[in-house]
Amino acid sequence: MDWTRGKTLGRGGFAFVSNAKTHNNHRFPSIIAVKSAKVLESKSLSKEKELLDQFKACPCIINCYGDDLTIENGEQFYNILLEYASGGCLADRITDKGLSEDGVKHYVKSMLIALSHVHKMGYVHCDVKPHNMLLVIEGTNQVEVVKLADFGSAKRFGATADEDGGFRDTILYAAPESIIRQEYLPESDVWALGCTVLQMLTGKAPWKFDKKDQASDVLFKICCSNEIPEIPTNKKISEEAKDFLRKCLVKDPCARWRVDMLLDHSFLNKAPPSSLENCGCHPHCLSSRLHSLMPNCFDVPNSASVHTCC
Repeated sequence: MDWTRGKTLGRGGFAFVSNAKTHNNHRFPSIIAVKSAKVLESKSLSKEKELLDQFKACPCIINCYGDDLTIENGEQFYNILLEYASGGCLADRITDKGLSEDGVKHYVKSMLIALSHVHKMGYVHCDVKPHNMLLVIEGTNQVEVVKLADFGSAKRFGATADEDGGFRDTILYAAPESIIRQEYLPESDVWALGCTVLQMLTGKAPWKFDKKDQASDVLFKICCSNEIPEIPTNKKISEEAKDFLRKCLVKDPCARWRVDMLLDHSFLNKAPPSSLENCGCHPHCLSSRLHSLMPNCFDVPNSASVHTCC
């Protein structure tokens, strides 16, 4: 694919994302996203491309069109060529008052379909959060679809941090067992999804901390206390939504509902019709080393700043 890099959309630890214009190619969209890293720092990005190739059958996961190498300003970059999400990420849509329940249901159904596919392929996403849910405009009717993205932290079932590159979750969405035991199972994604749904419904971060709190306070509260993210008791959130959250936000991973169970929850039964219902991914159509956690794992909204102890 012949393409020209545009403006930078965002940066991570090693990689950065730009939009790009394609040339003389009718097989691909005219605008794509390009995720790039210096070749010597591109191992995680190369792994992400391999996973996206495996997951390409699911329409609720961001598309990957291929990869290539470029030399820019004297440096060699490895690039993966991705579907452009013109709507940005879901985190940018969440207001202080949260989203409507109908909107949340629509987004959550798509995310569950994506996670169901990922889990059936033997992987855990490990970084489910609003920032990794991208909004793509599709079809002649220009329907906005949410798609799961950023598989740089994904791991095989049961893999530990030592076996697969270390802890890279986002702390405020991380399941207790993935922090305590650094163990990654499908149930960990369910916890993170619950935190994400809570934020979508309330407009608030899943955990509340003071600016004076240190990393050790945050970690103790999430993984060693009996607390879970606070589920509102007011009537602004339906009882079905509250029950959905209770099924996700359970400290014991064995007691959490699985993704396929959540797809049958009454909260989603009243969701608006989705064009993805018959995609083939939906089930009805076919968890100790806290000192190793790095400060860059504390990716939190402005409303819930946390100071690390480093």
